[in-house]
Amino acid sequence: MRILHTSDWHLGQHFMGRTRQAEHQALIEWLLHQVEEKQIELVIIAGDVFDTGAPPSYARELYNQLVIALHELSCQLIVLAGNHDSVSMLNESKQLLACLDTCVVAKTQPDALEDHIIEVKDKQGELAAIVCAVPFIRPKDLIMSESNQSEVEKKRNLLSQIQAFYFDVYQAAIERSKKSHSTKFSNQEPGHGVQMNLFDLQIPIIGTGHLTTLGAKTSESVRDIYIGTLEAVPAQAFPAFDYLALGHIHRSQVVAGNACQRYSGSPICLSFDELNKNKSMVLLDTHDVMEFGKFQPELIEVPNFQSMKTLKGPIDPVLEELAELVASYKNAETENPEQEGDTRSLWLEVKVTTDAYLNDVQKRIQEIIGGAPIDLLRVTRQAKTQIKDHTNHAKETLTELTVEDVFDRCLAASTIGKLEQTEEMQALKSVFHECLESMQDLDKVDDIERKDVEGGLAQ
Repeated sequence: MRILHTSDWHLGQHFMGRTRQAEHQALIEWLLHQVEEKQIELVIIAGDVFDTGAPPSYARELYNQLVIALHELSCQLIVLAGNHDSVSMLNESKQLLACLDTCVVAKTQPDALEDHIIEVKDKQGELAAIVCAVPFIRPKDLIMSESNQSEVEKKRNLLSQIQAFYFDVYQAAIERSKKSHSTKFSNQEPGHGVQMNLFDLQIPIIGTGHLTTLGAKTSESVRDIYIGTLEAVPAQAFPAFDYLALGHIHRSQVVAGNACQRYSGSPICLSFDELNKNKSMVLLDTHDVMEFGKFQPELIEVPNFQSMKTLKGPIDPVLEELAELVASYKNAETENPEQEGDTRSLWLEVKVTTDAYLNDVQKRIQEIIGGAPIDLLRVTRQAKTQIKDHTNHAKETLTELTVEDVFDRCLAASTIGKLEQTEEMQALKSVFHECLESMQDLDKVDDIERKDVEGGLAQ
C-alpha cells in the first residue's frame, strides 16, 4: 500500500494581498494525477489545511473538491488539525466526510484514545497500516494549570504529558494490531499448525504531529507556536513509530537524522525565503516494511505553480539585474508572440543593502519594470552596518552588555544613527540617560523602603 504524507497547505492564504487560489487549484490537480499514476491509497495532511480558522468560501470549495476527487480515485484521506485550523470548523463536516473515506482528527482527546487510532485497509480489505492520528496539541486538552509552578516546572510537566499521551496512543495502536492479528489467525482453518506472531504481518504504525521539534529549521512564514510554555519537543519524546508524519515547519527535513521522522514541508512557497528550497511530499510503501524492516521514504518534488524571485544586494547591481530580467521577458515575447502559457506575473521581492536613505528606490524599480509581467510585492532596505553588527556580535549575549551598550548599538543600527545631526543625537542620548538615572533612583528608593519594612518586621 502506498501512502502520501503532506502538510501545511494553508488554503485561503493571501500572500501580501495576492490570492493563492490558482496555485492551490493547480496543486490539487497535480496531486490527483500523482495519486492515479502512483496508485496511492492514502493521503495524510499533517495540519494547517487552512490558513485561518474562518477561511474564504473558495478555500472550503477546494477542500471539498479534494475530498470528493480522492474518494472517486478510491484513495483515503486523513486530515489533522494544525495551529491555523479551527477545531469546530473542521469538526462540522467530520461525519459527512467520513462517508467519503475521509477521517478528520481536530482535537486531542486523552480520554478517548480510540478516536486517535485509525485502521487503514488496502483495496483488498486487508489491514495495511495503523495511524496514530495526533493533531496540534493544545495544553488545555492535556493538563490543567497549577498554581505556584515555575516556568521550568511547567515545561517539564507539559513535556511529560505530551510524551505520555503519545506513548498511550502508541500502546493503544499496538493493542489494536494484536487484536487484528488474533482475529485473522482465529479465522484460519484449524490443523495447519500456524502460530500467531505479532510481527508476522509487519503492520506498520504511523504517528503524526503538528509541532516544532528541537533543531528544526524554520522560515519566515512559520508562525512560532508554543504548546503552553514549550517551544519545541525533543525527538526522544516520540515512541518508536515506523514513520512519524510531521507538519508545521514549511521546509522539508528529517528530524534528528532519522529519515522516518520527517516534515514534509509546505507544497507551495509561503514566503520568499522558501525559494531555492525544493517543495516536496513524502511517498511511503508498506511493502518496504516487509522487505527491509522499515520504510524507505521517497520524496516527490512538487512543481512551482507561481513564479517568485528575490533580488538582493547594493542598489546599482540590483537595478542592473532587474533590467536584465525585464529584457529577458521582452525577448521571450518577441521570439514567441503567439505562444500560450501561464499568464500569471512574476512575484518580486527586492532587498537593497545600503547605508543611505533612498526615498525613490521603489519608483526607480517600477520605472524599470514598466509593462513587464512582474508584480513588485515588497521592497526592503538593510543597512550595511547593521549586517556587520549582527556578524560581529553574533556570539554576544545581553548579560555581557550594559544598558548603555544596547542603546548605542540600537541607535547606530537605526536610520537616526546614520544622520549627521549630532545635536539631535546628543539630545536623544541625554534624554535616555535622564530616564535611566530616574529609574535607578526609583530602584534605590524601593530598596530602602524594602529594608525598612524588613527591619520593622524583625523588631
